[in-house]
Amino acid sequence: MNRRTFLSNVRHSLQTGYLPMAQSQALPGPSFSPFDPYDLADQFVEQALAVKSKVHHVTSHAAGCQRVCDIFTKHQATWFMAWRDEFLPIHGLNTELVQRGFQCQDSTIPNEPADRREKHLALSDIPIGLTGALAGLADTGSVVVSCGEGRGRLASLLPPIHIALLETRLLFPGIAHFVQAHSDVAKRSSNLVFITGPSRSGDIEQTMTLGVHGPKELHVILITADHNKTEV
Repeated sequence: MNRRTFLSNVRHSLQTGYLPMAQSQALPGPSFSPFDPYDLADQFVEQALAVKSKVHHVTSHAAGCQRVCDIFTKHQATWFMAWRDEFLPIHGLNTELVQRGFQCQDSTIPNEPADRREKHLALSDIPIGLTGALAGLADTGSVVVSCGEGRGRLASLLPPIHIALLETRLLFPGIAHFVQAHSDVAKRSSNLVFITGPSRSGDIEQTMTLGVHGPKELHVILITADHNKTEV
């Protein structure tokens, strides 16, 4: 069979072929025992510390705001990038930080290539990124970050220091429990990432280095407070 005949057969098959209708089969999902997220706090903290995260457990939103300011001050950070206030568990946090003298850099990336390069350069020196967290996984100490409009991914990827605000009520025993509760989360996110400690990379001699491909410090502010957002 020559090449022309082969391609002709392929074209014909594409025009006349069909796929059988998929048969829907309802499969039983996994069954999990009920759990209290507040009972998972100690395990989450232990596992997060084990993977080199820095955990700050606070019992009020005001204390969470102060802890963020303390981290800024410790690192002599003036500028930061952050998710919009409505996506942070501490309502009004960005406004409060600006009132305290810190400056928030807009991290929206334009579409034009030249403008994108310019904006990336402008953001490259921002020392701290501030985000919320969709969930925390107690068995690995991971935080789940779901990005989208107003929740830019750069805040958790570009700055050398990432601060993730996580409410204790959003803790899950593990990834299976999280997926069961958020089965459509991938469809609702432009980017979904499970962050387990700071970025790390090992060379051929297994020497581990932090911060090679992302933040070298991950601060998790675990907030055990009222379930409703509270202004600071």
